[in-house]
Amino acid sequence: MIRESDIDLLVSFFGFYGASVNGRTRVQKDICILKHDAGIPFNFEFEPHYYGPYSSELTDTVDTLIAAGLLEERIELLHLGILRYDYALTAEGKRLFSVIENRVSRKRPEILKTLKERITILREKSISEVTALAKECSGIQSTI
Repeated sequence: MIRESDIDLLVSFFGFYGASVNGRTRVQKDICILKHDAGIPFNFEFEPHYYGPYSSELTDTVDTLIAAGLLEERIELLHLGILRYDYALTAEGKRLFSVIENRVSRKRPEILKTLKERITILREKSISEVTALAKECSGIQSTI
């Protein structure tokens, strides 16, 4: 079940990220780290998958944000026919982020402060670094 608090936090994740988040794996690992290492209260449950921790609930919530017109998914063709899915808030998503940011900052400003600080750090890390950190902090390894 998709929870309103997860939608608020996920919209805030994309809002604070600023630029496009490059790749589904990146979204999965960043959110896992934010939950398990930074204590951001996401309700998503993670399980072992190809590249470490994976949450089908998180995938469903991202899909819901896309269907609602709050999140844009762009597909980029990389070498050898490999596709990468990139995500960014739409104009409507940015408006919602502003509303959420104002509401949450009044109730639990420490969550937004931690979220913003940790995203700034995570953005600078490579996908292999984030994948390793997600495995380490969650204790969930790859299935391959």
